Amino acid sequence: MSPPEATRKASNPHLQGLFGILLGLLVIGIVLGLLRLRRDRMPVDPAELALSTTSSCMAQAIQQASAGGHVITYGELDSLKRRCGS
Repeated sequence: MSPPEATRKASNPHLQGLFGILLGLLVIGIVLGLLRLRRDRMPVDPAELALSTTSSCMAQAIQQASAGGHVITYGELDSLKRRCGS
């Protein structure tokens, strides 16, 4: 009768380590992606919105976006910044 360790196929520890690292990076990427999606849906507080008016383009874009009582989210603010080059 042979011991159970002898019947098991030998595994490569380097390959297992690489797989562990890749799996860890994948989990971190998914968590960060979900946090980014959550952040993009959150409304921007008025103080941060006031700090974002760094140019006349941004001031006008924020004023137009918030017309009618619309609350600007972080995702919308990011797109406004890209559009105005800030």
